[in-house]
Amino acid sequence: MILLAKNVNKTVNKSRESNSGMVNRRREKDYIRKVIRINPGYIVICDFLDFYAGYKGKSKFEFYNNLFNYSLGKLSSDIGYKFRKFPPSNYGITRSFFLNKKTYDLLHSTYKKSQGLYKTLFDDYLSLGNFTELILYIYINDNIEKKILDIFKFDFGIKKITEE
Repeated sequence: MILLAKNVNKTVNKSRESNSGMVNRRREKDYIRKVIRINPGYIVICDFLDFYAGYKGKSKFEFYNNLFNYSLGKLSSDIGYKFRKFPPSNYGITRSFFLNKKTYDLLHSTYKKSQGLYKTLFDDYLSLGNFTELILYIYINDNIEKKILDIFKFDFGIKKITEE
């Protein structure tokens, strides 16, 4: 059994013919990969958005870049949202987003400003994961038809704080 495993491993890892044509590992050179830890429930939302991008006929690179640009522009300095906080041990599955340089820089600068504002307003820490969840929340609520959202019933864990 061990001999067979070594032979299979040798054949797969050192084949005479190149298998590079089988897997296209080309990444879009204009995009930067940003890995963010988000709530496990948001992975389902990202899977939905992956499907939605295909449904709209857009590449995921272009779709998420536009999504981040839209939400960051809409967010500006308004961080009047309440987040459901999860214990650190239960929090975070990594998710990759590909953003162009301009959007990548905008994300970091807006996050830094929002984090300071959130700390001042609520005396709490705003993680990049929570901030990304807010970006997805804003985009979905403004751009996805209500009849589609009613079918999926996403639990965002984010509430807009309104002045009463």
